[in-house]
Amino acid sequence: MSRTKIIEPLGQDSLTDRQREILRLIVQQYVLTANPVGSRYISRISSLGLSDATLRNVMADLEYMGYIDHPHTSAGRMPTDKGYRLYVDSLMMRERLSDAERKAVAYTLGSAVSADDVVRESTTILAKLSKQLSMLLLPTLQDATLERVEIVPLSTNKILIVVAATSGRIRTITLETKTDIERSKLEELAQLLNSRLAGKTFREVKSIFAESIQDIPVADRSILRVFMMSPEKLFADPGAERVKVSGAGNIFNQPEFQRRANFSDDEVQSIIELIENEEVVIHVLEGSSLEDQSRWIDRQNVSIRIGSELSDQWMSNYSIISTTYRIGDQQGTIAVIGPKRMDYARVTPVVEYVASAMSKALTSLS
Repeated sequence: MSRTKIIEPLGQDSLTDRQREILRLIVQQYVLTANPVGSRYISRISSLGLSDATLRNVMADLEYMGYIDHPHTSAGRMPTDKGYRLYVDSLMMRERLSDAERKAVAYTLGSAVSADDVVRESTTILAKLSKQLSMLLLPTLQDATLERVEIVPLSTNKILIVVAATSGRIRTITLETKTDIERSKLEELAQLLNSRLAGKTFREVKSIFAESIQDIPVADRSILRVFMMSPEKLFADPGAERVKVSGAGNIFNQPEFQRRANFSDDEVQSIIELIENEEVVIHVLEGSSLEDQSRWIDRQNVSIRIGSELSDQWMSNYSIISTTYRIGDQQGTIAVIGPKRMDYARVTPVVEYVASAMSKALTSLS
């Protein structure tokens, strides 16, 4: 009679030292090869001095407890989500970045001359070092603090409005008016808006905008009408401007995608949609509640979500390693996504290091 697998609540670990070591070896080898791991191989590389028969019994126990599984009867074992979780939480030894990797990050971000450069280059270098898909989410503009408004005349009836946040983010919009506008009037208007709105969040600006300009002389209302009718355009937060993605080719070069044995068409499509659709990226990176995230964030404040821990069922064969970075007075998110067989021990410190370097680069430019 077959035994039913025991699925323990996340966070419990009743394994013996022998079981933990064998699970660690299985995860590490599966990460390297993407092939199920057999007892004979574990016997060769293990220092435990156990026979094949004993190893098979230990592996059978690990499978019974839900830490490993096998794709078919005669195959070796591969980690389950529960096995990966235990490995990440207590068995993994983080690797250190090499001097060459650290220099590559310093050189890449050191050449950035603007916040946009830092954001773009951080995503690119993270994809290169992790050999995975990298994603970056800028903070929402709604909670950013308005630093200044600039109004630049482009022609007699066309103006460019520049709205800058203290975090370095900038929104620009071109507007047309029905009447000619004098440059001096535009300068006065910019000074007035800055005196009344600078230092407030974009969310606050939208709500008080109309009230803040009620006392403007009637003669200037033709100019102000442009602003009064367009506050949503000025202070909106389109998703496309918040998301940066790099290294799309990396994930499709993984052995899992080459074989296509473990991934359905829907799961492959989910990654394509993630790459192409900014709103999906935002959903994936922001979709989990803070309460749920608390069990994923370790002492280094790096979140690792594995397979079934992701909110989308079509993402069940993937993992996301993410952390936060500082941009002015706000926080953003930078992450990598890859197959569950990702090299967590190597990629986790890469994500953490790039985020830290990015925060320092952004601070130096502010």
